[in-house]
Amino acid sequence: MKIVQLCPYDMSRPGGVQRHVRDLSRWLTAQGHETRVLCPPTPGTTPGTDGMITTLGRSRLIGAHGTEFELSLAAPRALAAATRDLRDWGAEVVHMHTPWTPFVTSQLWSRLRLPSVSTVHATLPAPNARGLTDRFIRSAATRILPACDRVVVPSDAPLEMLRRVLPTLEPTILSPTIDLSDWTAAARPRRRDRLEIAFLGRLEPRKGLDVALAAWALIAKALPHARLSIAGDGPMRAQADAARSDRVTVLGRPDDAQARALLGRADILLAPAPYGESFGLILLEAMAAGCLPVAAANAGYASVLTGPGTALLVPPNDPKALADKVIAMASPPQAVREWAAAAADRYDVARVGPAYLHLYEDILSAR
Repeated sequence: MKIVQLCPYDMSRPGGVQRHVRDLSRWLTAQGHETRVLCPPTPGTTPGTDGMITTLGRSRLIGAHGTEFELSLAAPRALAAATRDLRDWGAEVVHMHTPWTPFVTSQLWSRLRLPSVSTVHATLPAPNARGLTDRFIRSAATRILPACDRVVVPSDAPLEMLRRVLPTLEPTILSPTIDLSDWTAAARPRRRDRLEIAFLGRLEPRKGLDVALAAWALIAKALPHARLSIAGDGPMRAQADAARSDRVTVLGRPDDAQARALLGRADILLAPAPYGESFGLILLEAMAAGCLPVAAANAGYASVLTGPGTALLVPPNDPKALADKVIAMASPPQAVREWAAAAADRYDVARVGPAYLHLYEDILSAR
């Protein structure tokens, strides 16, 4: 089978959607299928092809809903050339991710006219939201999603809002998946004389850095042996830098190897994102590396931390609850540790990848 993955984000930028697209594509290739990934280029760079990844059009980062994403656009001539190239290659199935992120991926999807799957990786804005961005997202969703052969959601987190916007839509729940083998290999023996805590992600309120910093002030007083590492970049970098001390290290945006090394030696990951999460790949990466995530109980994270894992959840936007949970998990119950290791493995691409392959085969046979 020849599969086209359309990612609306710069594939060189860290992100859960990018990791899912990359690792699923590699797994599909290893199974004997041909996969090509198309995405916008890094802002300010020239489009081109690198391995299975082809960049198309131009892009720039814009801010909305507390985070940043690529606004991209391709000229008609470039779109025509890309469409012709994919058709000549023999493309059979298109998988589009976060389809309303403007514009390159939806531009190409509309021209290919192939059997298609669309994954809704984020919650739609409320039907009464009046902002220009919110209205655009709703309009794009109502135009694109009904035209796809199958719509996938990572968990039940986006379902309520999706049904309010498109009440007749019947999406399939299928978790994102990544290759966790490198994260498992990154696990190292933990130090008994120190509690290593990590924050990994964009330095912004949507990821809860403000909550993490407020919680750290309480944790530091209660646990003199605790240390905090903050890894990432974003609009709250100044606040992170202001927290530097002999017990707080602030790193830049890590590459994959650095991120694995950080979680491989950390005892606890702070994941206090208050909203906007439809799943929690970062939680799986931490657990695979032997690091327990203490996470805000947003709908996406709660869909991952189930059963004994609910002991790792705290109310969103509550620094004291986050601090209290970290202090309690300085010596975690063995049942929680055992659950975390097994839970991460259930989402590895070797286990979930076949479900995506079956999905592609299903829509092809239905056509």
